[in-house]
Amino acid sequence: MRTENPAMCKWANRMEYDKWTQHEDSGRRFGHMTTNISECVNSVLKGTRNLPVTSLVQSTYGRLAQLFVVRGQTAEAQLGSGNEFCQALAKAIDQNLRDLRCFTVTLYERHQSEYTVAETTPTGRFSLGSYRVFLIDHRCDCGHFQAQHYPCCHAIACCTYSRLNWASYVHEVYRMSEVFNVYKQGFVPPILEGLWPPYAGPTIIPDPNMRRAKEGRPRATRIRGSMDQSLENQPKCCGLCRQAGHTRRNCDQ
Repeated sequence: MRTENPAMCKWANRMEYDKWTQHEDSGRRFGHMTTNISECVNSVLKGTRNLPVTSLVQSTYGRLAQLFVVRGQTAEAQLGSGNEFCQALAKAIDQNLRDLRCFTVTLYERHQSEYTVAETTPTGRFSLGSYRVFLIDHRCDCGHFQAQHYPCCHAIACCTYSRLNWASYVHEVYRMSEVFNVYKQGFVPPILEGLWPPYAGPTIIPDPNMRRAKEGRPRATRIRGSMDQSLENQPKCCGLCRQAGHTRRNCDQ
């Protein structure tokens, strides 16, 4: 950053590191160091952002009510199909399992909690690094274990070495039961506009120049990154229960 833009580096250094660096956030953000969450809310308000505040509140309330119903049904279906963890964690663990290359695990503590993991090339001639893993403390020298609160590839290698279940080292927030609890709360339908008390304030007219064009496909404003790339030869899963072999329309859940 200092090489590309010294002024930007000085601006960033004026902020506390725990506000924008993952290695200093003490794991409070579970690996989320971007503004994707706020951008999702921004997309919800995309069609109503130029309307009065009351319309923004009504649009946000209605959109959240729809999302909570859909997400709640999806979480309930995944619980019914036997999924223990959310799909984001399942993909991350699957990637970590694929990253289990040439690891040499050494146990240093008889209670199976402290290890070293040495990574080498497939031929074993060159070392690619060594990491300390503390399973009880959920910590690894690579930093991913304590920042994202689920086992990294080094921790999974240690669990495999000692025949331990890696699922016991996953934070509760990733379990489908906890995800379902988020969307379990329902919304009360708002009072119909015909039952509102009389309004005596000014009349607000939206600017017609700010309306979206009726013809043509709207231009995408989201910048796609590496996380948007789909895996090759990945079977499509049901959008409701996330199981392969069927679609959302003919799902048993």
